[in-house]
Amino acid sequence: MIGSVSGGSASSLITALMKDGVTRQNMEVAVIKKGQDVQKMQGEAALKLINAAANLAEPGKIDVHV
Repeated sequence: MIGSVSGGSASSLITALMKDGVTRQNMEVAVIKKGQDVQKMQGEAALKLINAAANLAEPGKIDVHV
């Protein structure tokens, strides 16, 4: 395919394809990082909820609320 393209156009085509690949990789990395940020926030929120629930019971007593 690239062999049928003239010399000047071939390098432009290759450059454009490489930029497209890099752009796609950057986008995928950004999506993965955003997903990790969301998971981290959910984990922190879960820990806060667990700590808040643990602090409801008075020391030495069992919290029987369901």
